[in-house]
Amino acid sequence: MKILIANWKLNPQKLAEAKALLAAFGRVRTRNKVIVCPPFPYLGILKTKLALGAQNVSEQESGAHTGEVSAGMLRQFKVKYAIVGHSERRALGETDAQINAKLKIALVNKIMPILCVGFGLTAEMSEEEAMVHLQHQLQANLAGVDPKKIIIAYEPVWAIGSGKPATPEHAERVAMFIRIKFKAGKILYGGSTDAENAAGFLRKEVDGLLVGGSSLKKEQFVKMIQS
Repeated sequence: MKILIANWKLNPQKLAEAKALLAAFGRVRTRNKVIVCPPFPYLGILKTKLALGAQNVSEQESGAHTGEVSAGMLRQFKVKYAIVGHSERRALGETDAQINAKLKIALVNKIMPILCVGFGLTAEMSEEEAMVHLQHQLQANLAGVDPKKIIIAYEPVWAIGSGKPATPEHAERVAMFIRIKFKAGKILYGGSTDAENAAGFLRKEVDGLLVGGSSLKKEQFVKMIQS
């Protein structure tokens, strides 16, 4: 069984479109685990047999933190997963310390974090340089956290939305490095995946995919679920 995560980001703009996508995904017969991460306002409205995840979670439990959403709030809407440390959040200034705190508070609230790593990488880096960077990033993010209790998504920032994914072979080597070095559990790949290249990644020692733009295209994501 592989894991397919749909990260809808700030889409779709209309609730009806979100419901239609979710209904289409829910009708697919598959052995794969499908997790859908819609925008926050839809989490309390969408009804589905598929697992729901949040795109972010606050490191705070409560208090004067305008615009934040706590793990306790998410749990009330039967949210089982939460993306943490996505490159787009890190680009806004989210720190390793904040990401570490988010992982811990999500786990306390029985929400499985999906930790994204790969921010700061460039396409010009050698694989060895990328591994060193990822090691430092993971050491900071996972301090005091059991890697077996979370999902790790390797998303080289240069591949996200670029239309130029990493190779399946590279993704596999990174996944194996993380698995051995940190004794991690599930490790996914993300970054410009689509219906054409999904199977290539899923045939490797990668536990699934974190999908952005293609998860908003019904036919594309249905094919990926069936891969």
